[in-house]
Formats: sequence, C-alpha cells, structure tokens
Amino acid sequence: MWILVAEESAREGAGADGFSFSTVLSGLTADADTVSGLQVHGQLVKSGFGDDVCVGNSLVEMYTKNGALESGAKAFAEMPQRDVVSWTEMAAGWLHCGEPAKAIGVLGPMMLEGIRPNNYTLATAANACATLAGPSEGRKVHGYAIRLGEGSDVAVNNALIDMYSKCGLVDTAHRVFQSMRQRPVISWTTMIMGFARNGQPQDAVKVFDDMLLEGVAPNHVTFLCVLHACSQGGFMEEAWIYFRAMADKFGVEPGEDHYACMVDLLGKAGHIEDAEELISRMPFRPGVLVWQALLGACQLHGNEAAAKRAAERALALEKEDPSTYLLLSRTLASRHDWGGAGRSRGLMGDREVMKLPGSTWLQSMPETESAQACTA
Repeated sequence: MWILVAEESAREGAGADGFSFSTVLSGLTADADTVSGLQVHGQLVKSGFGDDVCVGNSLVEMYTKNGALESGAKAFAEMPQRDVVSWTEMAAGWLHCGEPAKAIGVLGPMMLEGIRPNNYTLATAANACATLAGPSEGRKVHGYAIRLGEGSDVAVNNALIDMYSKCGLVDTAHRVFQSMRQRPVISWTTMIMGFARNGQPQDAVKVFDDMLLEGVAPNHVTFLCVLHACSQGGFMEEAWIYFRAMADKFGVEPGEDHYACMVDLLGKAGHIEDAEELISRMPFRPGVLVWQALLGACQLHGNEAAAKRAAERALALEKEDPSTYLLLSRTLASRHDWGGAGRSRGLMGDREVMKLPGSTWLQSMPETESAQACTA
C-alpha cells in the first residue's frame, strides 16, 4: 500500500512534499518493509526531497529499525543538515542493532555540531550504558542531563535507574529514584527490579509496599518483579498476598511468568507437591516456563520423580529447548543416576538441540530487549 502512495505522490502535479514521503517511510517502518523502503528512497531522491531533514530522519529510522544498520548510517552521513532528531535516531539505531558503544559515541560529535541533546537522546545514551554495564560513561550521561536541565525528566531518570542498577550501583539508582518529583509505575517497577537484580529482595519488597501506600497501581511487570524478589528472598507469605491481590484488587490476571515465579518460590522451599498442585489449578495450559521452574526446584532438592514428570510435560511442548534437557540431566546426576543423566544429554545430540549457556525460565524476567543481529 505504502509504495502505491509514494508513486502517486511522485507523479507530476500530485503535490508531493517532504511530509508525504516521511509519512510513507513511517508506514514502511511499522510494516518492516525495507524492500519497498529502498524504492521510496530512490523516488524521493528523484523528486528532489533527498535533502529534507524530516525525510532524512524517517529514512534513518526506517533502515535502522528494520535491521539495515549500514544503510541507515549511510543515510545519516549523507544528510546535509541534521537536527537533534537525526542524532537521536542514529543513536537509537546503533543501540537497537547491538552497538551500544557507538550509540554512546553519538553525544560528542553531536554537541560539537552545536546540537543540544534532548531527553530522548540522553535516555537512549543511558540505556546504551546499561547494556554495556559501563558506570563511568553512565555518570557522564547523568552529568549531561543535569547540566542540560533534563535531570528531572522521567524517561531520563528511569533510564539512569536501570543503568546504575545494571552496573551494580543500586544505591546510586535509589538516590536518583528518590530525587524524582514524579514517579509513574514504570519508575517504581524499574527500582523494584534494580534491587531484585542486585540481590536485595527485602528492599525490593519495601519499594513495592511504598508504591501501594502512595496509591500507584502495579501492572503486570511490577508484579512479576516483586514476585521474583519474593522468590529470591524466600518470602512465602508476602508472595501469596501479592499473587492473590493481582486479580482481586488490581484487575491484573496472573500470566505464565507469574505462576513460574510462584512455582520457583514453592520449589526452592521444598514444597514440590504444593508447586505441582498450583500448576494443576492454573486457569490455562501451563507452558514451558512453568515446567522448567519446577524442574529447577527438583534439581535443587533431588526430586527425581517430579523432575521426570516436569521434563515430560516441558518436552511435549518444546523438544528443542536445551534448558529442559540440562535441568533433567543435572537432577538425575544429583541422585547419582549417571545413566539417566547421560541419556538425557544424549537426547540433545540425537535431536540436534543446541546448548545455550545459562538458559532458563528466568530469561522471562523484564530486561532491556536483547540486541538483534543487524545487517545492511
């Protein structure tokens, strides 16, 4: 559809302008249609809109968000004029395509050109620092934000909280959180996960309770973070209170990830039968995450029978997930069932399952989106 719009706009007398091409490129970005984007790129150059800043910004966005990083960088470099949106789009493109160091590197040349970073630029740079776990660069971004008057921006502060937490500086993250005049649910959620990520579950639970006292309603992700913290700390009573309150008080129906947290908590405490009972009462079919959570608990306590049941259910859903085979193998090995452990690992080879280090149900916890491989 969008290529037809571009062709119509390019015809003589059709009233084509930069806005028309920017709109078409935005549509192609949403549709992930890089092939048509290349055609539109050629048409807009022929029509004389190749130097338009808004069109150039849309080109950079279209290429980078669709993984064509090299083409996006080339479009950016060829722009005769660049504004703050141009630089921010390029920084976001580098980050999206797994180049966080280059995303941070945008700030220097940008300011040398006399372009002042805005809150979106700084939030992107902070997110890049979080990906790199680089506190020194993160502090520089924080300093920029304060000097440029963006130190009170919610998006920037959320990114700083996440960055400091991922760098292990959770106390600094908490100071940023406490300095915020406005704290929407995403700010509270980021701080809760920051404490949980750094092995401070009690602090995470306290932040959650403070949030409720301030009248901020938790969402799906907030509950996932606090349940994860409860699982870390072994806070059984609190976890059940939060879990039951999800639907009853806040209208948030528990999802598979919430059930996985509860199964993990029960399992770690040695309540394998209670965990299995909870699974049996789920209002929807349990997925792989839930069964892997049970498997992890079985490995911890050496419950071979329950482990085999969980593995059977998990493999019936997803035969190529290496985590299930590894968890079962380790459980059997802990019971000195070396033959069973070997057979479990052997099945991985027979079924050509690729081993992924550290792959477990905990990958469902909220994190910055993994960078995806990007090509030109």
